[in-house]
Amino acid sequence: MARNVLLVGAAAGLVLLIGGVYGMSSLSTMSWGVPVFVIGLFLLIIGVTAFAARIAGGHGPSTGVVGRMKDFMGTGNQELIGAGVPSRALITAMRDTGTMVNDQVVVAFDLRVQPAGGPPYAVSHRQILPRLLMGAVLPGRTVQVWADPVNPRRLAIDWSALPAQSP
Repeated sequence: MARNVLLVGAAAGLVLLIGGVYGMSSLSTMSWGVPVFVIGLFLLIIGVTAFAARIAGGHGPSTGVVGRMKDFMGTGNQELIGAGVPSRALITAMRDTGTMVNDQVVVAFDLRVQPAGGPPYAVSHRQILPRLLMGAVLPGRTVQVWADPVNPRRLAIDWSALPAQSP
């Protein structure tokens, strides 16, 4: 359902709600005022709730307000670990984003991903760097990543596999 349809439904609900209040304001028009008020209230609540859910959720794991916030904080792609396409990635650069989540640093990584049987490609990626691995994760190291099979630029670094020195 399109966002515009949800907005039109919520607006119609608001108009009916106001009409219902007007209809209930006198005894002579109360017979149609109560049902119009109830229908308007119902349409308004359903329209606003559905619209808010649509904006917050989006259509995929990295869309919508919540998905984009997860990506910004570096916590958005964890469902790919074990379920995505496994690859190795060379860390070409890394920088602090100034963002912390649960007292852990979110780092922006520049990676060169080498999928099995495919050409390497460059990706900029943000993810939480565990405190215990801060000294081991440096440019020139190789890390295990899991890429989305539909969008290979969307990935997650698997910190359970320790970073290795590149040959």
